Amino acid sequence: MHTFRLTAFGTAALLVPALLSLAEDKSESGLPRPACEERAHSESGAYELVLNTCETPDLTDWAHQQLLPMAREWYPKLIQLLPSAGFEPPNTVTISFSKDMRGVAGTSGANIRCGAAWFRENLKGEAVGAVFHELVHVVQHYGHSGHERPDAVRPPGWLVEGMADYLRWFKFEPESHGADLIWMRARRNLSLRYDASYRISANFLNWVSEKYDPQLATHLNAAIREGKYGDNTWKTSTGHTAQELGEEWKKNLEGMLAIPPEAAH
Repeated sequence: MHTFRLTAFGTAALLVPALLSLAEDKSESGLPRPACEERAHSESGAYELVLNTCETPDLTDWAHQQLLPMAREWYPKLIQLLPSAGFEPPNTVTISFSKDMRGVAGTSGANIRCGAAWFRENLKGEAVGAVFHELVHVVQHYGHSGHERPDAVRPPGWLVEGMADYLRWFKFEPESHGADLIWMRARRNLSLRYDASYRISANFLNWVSEKYDPQLATHLNAAIREGKYGDNTWKTSTGHTAQELGEEWKKNLEGMLAIPPEAAH
């Protein structure tokens, strides 16, 4: 889930992943911060990650041991994967857990809010990956520079969410095969629309990346940040429109789905 509006950004300074260390910090009152708020700083001081489990102390150990290491490693990696001219990533990212929030998680700017109830049920499953998806939205950062262009093109929601799931399922945890639709055939109402969003659009983006442009996500991201996204973005990278690519992907996938899983493995 993602809250966004479009704006133009400039080129990302590529950050070299740095080893992160935990550091003591103080609140604005000058008092030591509670143990439920953990802060991780890069060696260069370029950014920090704030993890807040004050409302959900039962999730503190898990979040410190599983979630924070992922965010430390992947935040700079995502910045490198999604650069564009003049873009500066948020210096501080906050991940907080809400005891009352319904649903999974949502992102606004550089703030990720997670629904504790869902996470408690998925700690050994999709919990870390769900936060990774939201971390992609932080790096996408569409609509938060404060320099909106009146002629900027608003990015389609299916692409924003599909790109986040593409990076999750095919870069972060490809071994889980979470967006391999050939293994999802048993699901009811499995839509083979390239713009169906999330896992399905992630599968489409991976297929296009493998067949036409390995840097597709980078090119799409830059066009969106610059407010210039459109059919020409796809044609420049692949020679085809998104609609044409979607039809080719669907035809290819339908052929794959006709193969028994054991034979396709």
